[in-house]
Amino acid sequence: MTWKAGAMTARTEIRNSKSKSRALKGTRLELTLAAEQVFAVKGLQGATLREIREQAGQRNESVIHYHFGSREAIVESVLQLRSAPVDARRTEMLDQALAASNGMPLSTEQISRCCLMPLAELLLDGSSPGHYMRFLIQLRVDRAVWRQFRGLYGLGLEACLAALRDCKPYMPVQIVDQRFISVMDMQVNGLAALEQIQHAQGSAFRYDDARVRIEDLIATGAAMFDAPLSPAVVAALDKSTEQVRKDEGRG
Repeated sequence: MTWKAGAMTARTEIRNSKSKSRALKGTRLELTLAAEQVFAVKGLQGATLREIREQAGQRNESVIHYHFGSREAIVESVLQLRSAPVDARRTEMLDQALAASNGMPLSTEQISRCCLMPLAELLLDGSSPGHYMRFLIQLRVDRAVWRQFRGLYGLGLEACLAALRDCKPYMPVQIVDQRFISVMDMQVNGLAALEQIQHAQGSAFRYDDARVRIEDLIATGAAMFDAPLSPAVVAALDKSTEQVRKDEGRG
């Protein structure tokens, strides 16, 4: 998929997600925010529906079943609430970068920045500390649940991956994709750590120091994208390719 195709797909999904997130209000919104917090702290499987209900200040024991019906539906509600503005911002940044590139592929620094900053801005907006970064960590750890929603949310990231493939046409796609996942894991973990620090320090949280760490996460991501293939990686790729050919020959 080219960058333009990825961005167009992302914009379509953003419009759909925005309409869903606007429907979140009242008790449903309170439960969604409570679930985000409880899932972030205790994990998707460790958290109980009772804890979510109590965090939302709800006494009715059937309120979660009435509004959502399942644990997975609550997870999706959190994603609907958060993914729309993040994806909209990510796509906006990609559009701006492409317009300024005069048709040339984006740099790895630009791609790394577009991946990270829409999430980082949630930490830097000056509002009360949130829980979304740690929620994302818990979601990525729970692979069974993650696979249910992979490809449905975070479409701006798909456009970023397409831009990275355009930027690295001579690098094996397997390596490009693997490095993209590794960079996203590194960046989300870094932001989750900052989010935890923000909670612990409260008003003493130093935003200037946070910006330094965020810029370094961006630079580190670009460096990971740009790292040359080591002889060991090339040898492993050759061995993997040879095995695939043997398996196809047997078929």
